[in-house]
Amino acid sequence: MTPLEIALLIQYGGFKISELEPETDLRRFLRNADPNKVKRFYQRCGEEEIIKQKDLVRKYNVKLVSFWDEAYPDPLKNMKSPPVVLFVRGNEKLLRERCVSVVGTRRPTAYGVSVTKRFVKMLSEHFVVVSGMALGIDSVAHRTALENGGRTLAVLGTGVDKIYPKTNEQLLARILKNGCVVSEYVMGTNPKKHHFPARNRIIAGLSEVVIVTEAPAKSGAILTAKFAIDNGRDVFAIPGDIDRKTSEGTNYLIKSGAYPLTCEEDLIFYFGITRKSSFSVNQHQREIYELLKVSPKSVDDLAEELGWEISEVLKTISEMEIMGLIESTGGIYRALG
Repeated sequence: MTPLEIALLIQYGGFKISELEPETDLRRFLRNADPNKVKRFYQRCGEEEIIKQKDLVRKYNVKLVSFWDEAYPDPLKNMKSPPVVLFVRGNEKLLRERCVSVVGTRRPTAYGVSVTKRFVKMLSEHFVVVSGMALGIDSVAHRTALENGGRTLAVLGTGVDKIYPKTNEQLLARILKNGCVVSEYVMGTNPKKHHFPARNRIIAGLSEVVIVTEAPAKSGAILTAKFAIDNGRDVFAIPGDIDRKTSEGTNYLIKSGAYPLTCEEDLIFYFGITRKSSFSVNQHQREIYELLKVSPKSVDDLAEELGWEISEVLKTISEMEIMGLIESTGGIYRALG
């Protein structure tokens, strides 16, 4: 069976991944499958629908990646209830790159927009930024990644040929130039309420980490965080005003064990990011960096070679560790990058 036929069996027949035999011809599979599901499939998907789907796949230049393909992302393969087929428009190679999700409320405050832009700007230097192309924080995350020369991936609750919400038509076009959109739903699928919680598990599953920047207690963003936790992903949440409804969800996540995200250094240390080129290095920092590039040294070694007071060396190396320029092991410092 082709990936398209498998997707149609799932959406129109209600088949599960455990029931599928991808190496088997479609008609032969249907002859031996659950009669009730076969009946449902034929009622909803005839030969005309299959032809229509093939035409739409060609029209929109969609690539289909099944669970059994090498191109299928490993993080999704190892999660609970993985999507069996992914419909992909744009650069499908992003599915195999390091991804971080940024999600939040559809009705953000100025604070929510500001902190989302701040952290996505840094993340887009190192990761594919994943979100759900909804209004609010999702859209801010996608746009900020693109504005800073990064790449972004949108997971949809519709077919990849549908624009939802309609106001994101231009955003979709921008994403397709340097990123991709992904869905488990067949072509032409319109938005339905139950699609979006299912979509959220894919957002969580694709990502190393989920970051919730602003969200009420009951929201899709909190559901995405729960999917992440259930599948062994770490969650970061940005604390907010305790009297603000849109901070109830993020504050709840922090109380429940999510990492509080308060500055870029939280992510730098978590991921082990080296950001030498992102900082303006002063003369003292440059002198220490050049010495450590030659060989690792202790604080005493540095003070002796530079002729500085110990306090000045300690102050400078502390700054450089935060900047990701150096690291220490057992009191011995070495240059990174």
